[in-house]
Amino acid sequence: MKLLGYDELPVSYDPGRALVSLAAFGEFHHRRTIDLWRRRTSLLADYVGVFAVDHGAVVGQAFVERIAYTFPHGTETVSGVAGVSTRLDHARAGIARRILEEVHRREREAGIDYATLWTNRSWGAHRLYEELGYRDVYVPPLAVRILPSRRRRPHRTRVRPGRTSDLLEVERLHARFGEGRWGFAQRPDGFARVAAAGGELRPREEILVALDRGRPSGYAMFSADRNRTICGELVTRSASDRTRLTASLEARAQTGLVAFRDGAVDAMGPGLRRRGYVVASAGWFGLMATAFGRKRGRAELVREFGTRDPRFLCFTGDRF
Repeated sequence: MKLLGYDELPVSYDPGRALVSLAAFGEFHHRRTIDLWRRRTSLLADYVGVFAVDHGAVVGQAFVERIAYTFPHGTETVSGVAGVSTRLDHARAGIARRILEEVHRREREAGIDYATLWTNRSWGAHRLYEELGYRDVYVPPLAVRILPSRRRRPHRTRVRPGRTSDLLEVERLHARFGEGRWGFAQRPDGFARVAAAGGELRPREEILVALDRGRPSGYAMFSADRNRTICGELVTRSASDRTRLTASLEARAQTGLVAFRDGAVDAMGPGLRRRGYVVASAGWFGLMATAFGRKRGRAELVREFGTRDPRFLCFTGDRF
């Protein structure tokens, strides 16, 4: 078995790469999307990821991002390991471990001190991550409300659907909101515009924009279908904007089920409970972290990453 970087992987191997990714996560990163992010940002590691190839077939993978993370001691680049997966017919063969060990080797050589990843505690992989030194450092909060079954009108006053022309201002609003914060307070230049160009973000369907004198003063990013509306990113310094954005999200919930998660819960503060939401950090999905070459317990890493401080910032858009 060989461990290859993205640029070493022939295009003819992409169907196998797609099979691994679709089987595990139901999604696939096309080369055109990967190349767009490489061309317009520095988010991806220079080798993009590590892919396990056995007898001409891709049997495992992991992508690697390099993320600006603001610790209590200052901002530095950390590794964000994403999409770790192995083909089921190659499970329990140590492939994921070998991939991660190769990722760690490359990242240490690049001078990076910390690695992070998102995972579900109910997955068997969680134990592997613990064996490799990762510890749970953050469980995102979740707030849920089921509204009465009645027809609601969208809150149109000073709130409208997002437009492609808003994306630069969305990036600026996020940058200002992150000033003085810890965690994922900084994002790559152009993060919203590149996501929209790659088809990963649909401004009209997934963004609401609050306006002040005709200019964007806040925004909410959300996903919605017939069953639920979920907001994972809400950015504004205005209490009235928060109220208007929340009311607009609630009006769009076809079944009345509305949820806020991640940093959107923190951004809303006690206002969600006053609106009748049930709030708890009770999910199975969370952030894990490790310090290369240094054994750390969970409490130590939580302190280092500052995840329990009110200044910590992490939206759904910061999952990888």
